[in-house]
Amino acid sequence: MRACLLLYGVVALSLTASAQDFGLKTLGGGGVRAKRFEDVATLDLTVIPAAAKRGDRVILKLTITPNPGCYTYALNPPAGQDSPNVLALPARYVTAVGAVVDPPGWKDKPGAVPGTVERVYTGVAAWEIPLTVNPAAPVGKATLTFAGSRLQACNDSGCFLTKNLPTPDFEVLPGEPVAGPTPPAPTPTAPVSVPVLKSEAEAHMTKLAATTPAYQAQIDAVAAAMDVTPIAVGGGFAGLIVAAVLWGFISLATPCVFPMIPITVSLFLKQSNQTTASVLRLALIYCLTIIVVLGASAVFLLAVFQRLSVDPYMNLFLAGLFIFFALSLFGLYDIALPNFLLQGADRRRRAGGTVGTVFGAVAFSIVSFTCVAPFLGGFAGLAASGNYSTPELALAGVAFATAFASPFFLLALFPTLLKKLPRSGGWLDTVKAVMGFLELAAALKFLRTAELRLLDKPEFITYDVALAAWVGIALVTGLYLLNVFRLPHDEEKPNVGVVRMLFGLGMIGFAVHLVPGLFPPQRPAGTVYAWVNSFLLPDPGERAKGLRWTTDLKGEVDRIVAERAAGRSPERGLIFVDFTGVTCANCTLNENNVFPQPAVSDLLRKYTLVKLYTDEVPAHYYATAPARELRNAEAQANQGFQESRFGNLQLPLYVVLDPQADGRVVVRGVYDEGKINAVPRFVEFLTAPLSK
Repeated sequence: MRACLLLYGVVALSLTASAQDFGLKTLGGGGVRAKRFEDVATLDLTVIPAAAKRGDRVILKLTITPNPGCYTYALNPPAGQDSPNVLALPARYVTAVGAVVDPPGWKDKPGAVPGTVERVYTGVAAWEIPLTVNPAAPVGKATLTFAGSRLQACNDSGCFLTKNLPTPDFEVLPGEPVAGPTPPAPTPTAPVSVPVLKSEAEAHMTKLAATTPAYQAQIDAVAAAMDVTPIAVGGGFAGLIVAAVLWGFISLATPCVFPMIPITVSLFLKQSNQTTASVLRLALIYCLTIIVVLGASAVFLLAVFQRLSVDPYMNLFLAGLFIFFALSLFGLYDIALPNFLLQGADRRRRAGGTVGTVFGAVAFSIVSFTCVAPFLGGFAGLAASGNYSTPELALAGVAFATAFASPFFLLALFPTLLKKLPRSGGWLDTVKAVMGFLELAAALKFLRTAELRLLDKPEFITYDVALAAWVGIALVTGLYLLNVFRLPHDEEKPNVGVVRMLFGLGMIGFAVHLVPGLFPPQRPAGTVYAWVNSFLLPDPGERAKGLRWTTDLKGEVDRIVAERAAGRSPERGLIFVDFTGVTCANCTLNENNVFPQPAVSDLLRKYTLVKLYTDEVPAHYYATAPARELRNAEAQANQGFQESRFGNLQLPLYVVLDPQADGRVVVRGVYDEGKINAVPRFVEFLTAPLSK
């Protein structure tokens, strides 16, 4: 009890300290974190007068009042501003008279990205915009809608777009306008493509939704302008085979498998009447059956993992499956084949011979899948990076299954080694419970992936929720290893071994290390948190901050080609293409931990930066987001472009393109490392095309 209270106090103190050190901010005094525009500012939009004749002048009054500690942006900032507010007028009824003038009271935002201008208002910002009622405006009452506008207010953790823009009533009166001086020619203000930001430091160049149906043709045009021969990226086949063998051997140490090894080999020895040839024959049949069953499962999983891993419903299924397995490992219930199958398989196994051995191997493979599935899935996640051929994946699956089955044959060949195996006991119960905790943690990743693919903005398994759950799982795992509590299948064991104690302390330390990550904007430093952060998939708007990205590859290619055809030197004439994904953990790891490094970010700013999402294009890249089906179709077009031009589906994949004056697109480099482990090599990759 004292240990529990002491641990509770330590965790409480760490939470309090983290909240103070990392600047936890709340709104409204109630501890509610901002989720929408209305949480950080108020907005009012009116037209004065509310009735006018065609050709008359009216005033549009826009007022944004940020809450204390919050701010909003200017409407007409100086050149270079990365994140302005944009007001799109209802062009059917009114047009602007001249340029919009920002009211006084703005400030230069501290902490802006180098090379950018951030003009913001921390107090009341009130615009009075002169408008002219269009000569062709229909007479009668109307409701003015400002579709395409992007007005935002921000706090220290991010920016929030208004989704409830006022729609003032207005009436176009019959008759001619009052005589007076001729107004200056109006400046049309139609909805335009504007940045839609999750963070003020991230300036996304967006696309109009109207371009979506033609996107496939656009991406095909870029592909046709490139070299005809696909540029293949090496896959590291030897490393794939080594990984397959290692994961196969690791699977043997699980509680569903390890106890069965000596039992199964003993059955071989009994059935064969101790003759070596008979023992080897039965062991070989048993191993080959396991290789066929697990090998086929591995080959299938590797072949489809790349596509299934981003499917939301498959991720929901996997989350449910892992939770089901975890509860079994905790001892809530046992997973077994139906009785009629068990009885049938047992009868055939007892009959002995080849048929009995085959049935025994099949039954064992199915039952052991509770423990083997997570390791097979982990191997599939490493292997299915998209840059291996089908035969290579098939060999990797066979290698995994062969490594898993090999001890049954070797121990049958050398039965004296059975005496040297560690005995089954309480340590296997501990392994079983720890595996259950790990499977719960993995289930959260699947649930988060599914929600990212189903909702534009996650509401249930948010990043903070997933991270908090990981903190809890790590803490409970540590307490379990220290014998603070026991599970139903555990033996009474009052003493804690040294190794177990160290693992328990390590898990508690891991939990405490993650706690500051719950209090943005500060996050823990180091590789451990960087890996957790990428694995749990932060929101797309939280990735690669401080860099200007677009998703319009065709538009940027056309811009550079036109500049060069006119004899001018285009700004940022090389294109850095990032093939990425909303659900890609390695992409997130690179974008959050490699791209911000000064040596890398300085070089990236010299390129035109293009993201090509291959699972789903996020909604915030559009002025008006189209339906999810169309955004998925664009992602599929990007994936097809990557596969046809570069010979793989690896994520991430980085490519440098150099559009020429004659319309050709030359590939200057392909970076094939995926997760960037060697930053100097990546710097060299970025430097080489710029020096030509």
